[in-house]
Amino acid sequence: MAEVLLENLTKVYDKKVTAVSRVDLKIKNGEFLVLVGPSGCGKTTILR
Repeated sequence: MAEVLLENLTKVYDKKVTAVSRVDLKIKNGEFLVLVGPSGCGKTTILR
């Protein structure tokens, strides 16, 4: 069973800009996820 699991994901650029902070996410097999938000809010960062 395929699954995506993120626990306490944090991404900091140049040791000073926090792009994403403490994200927990679980996507089970067969589920769909839509990331919605304004430009620059971290959607692409989470996917990378």
